[in-house]
Amino acid sequence: MDLLDELEHLAVSATYEEPGADENVYDQSQGRIKMWQGQFDYTYEEAVALIGITKSSKRASNPALQAVLSPAQARAVYLLQLGGPISTVTKVQMAANLPNIPEPYYGSSDNGDSIFCKVDGRAKMDIESWLSTQKESLFKALFVPIGKAYKELSSHSIYPTLGKDTTLPQFRPTDPHLLSITPYFGQEQYQYPVWYFFYGTLASIEKLCSLLSLPENSIPILHSASVIGGRMETWGKRKYKALIDGQDKARVKGSAYQVISEEHENMLRKYETEAYEVVRCLIEMDGITIQGCTFRFVGEIDRDL
Repeated sequence: MDLLDELEHLAVSATYEEPGADENVYDQSQGRIKMWQGQFDYTYEEAVALIGITKSSKRASNPALQAVLSPAQARAVYLLQLGGPISTVTKVQMAANLPNIPEPYYGSSDNGDSIFCKVDGRAKMDIESWLSTQKESLFKALFVPIGKAYKELSSHSIYPTLGKDTTLPQFRPTDPHLLSITPYFGQEQYQYPVWYFFYGTLASIEKLCSLLSLPENSIPILHSASVIGGRMETWGKRKYKALIDGQDKARVKGSAYQVISEEHENMLRKYETEAYEVVRCLIEMDGITIQGCTFRFVGEIDRDL
């Protein structure tokens, strides 16, 4: 399928939720900012930007329409096709109030050439709000979701770690000047090879061979293992398995596999989609405990009726 044709099929529109009747939503947002700083290890400025509490002209003209983004929605990544009022990356920067000009990407098909750039969920919301105020209000922006599990391992705290609430005092990072040695927070963002704990369909040699395009003579080695601090649920009307935070000493059985490169990791992240995120974890296998990563579910699990 041609690039532009495929993008057309993947295009989705933004989702807005109506808040409660509280008229002091912006005042109360300070509490949300503090929560995001502790829970997700953001700076104050990052938390403000991701929550999207800045009043746009669209929301100011219609107070009943307040966009509410979850952390997963705010950090979701999209390819935006340039055109109309946002025909250049500079105009995209202005519409979304971005600190930097986004990098352009070029694509072509039988229908012609197009230019795209990457934006996150907050920028997507702001662009759509800005477009609604323009004279060319009938212009429909094309946002293509890049379905990939989010990965952002903090270099100065244990965030994110399976089964650990990083807002608790015992898990908060200590000021460097108070330490005699450099603290170790586990697996680093770009450290390879990396051990992964798998459950569900990824714990299959056939699936890994197909997914990673491994040569016929290269058989992936899966080790029987368990992960510490998680528990299993389901989502999608019990269609999919969901690993979420559990008790500190809880164990979930599965398999361990050593991912050798960022390229292979990206393939796994695309397979899991944005419904999951990469988190640090402790993996037990062959009588030892090692640092590694796994995919934690970020959506709504199934609830018993």
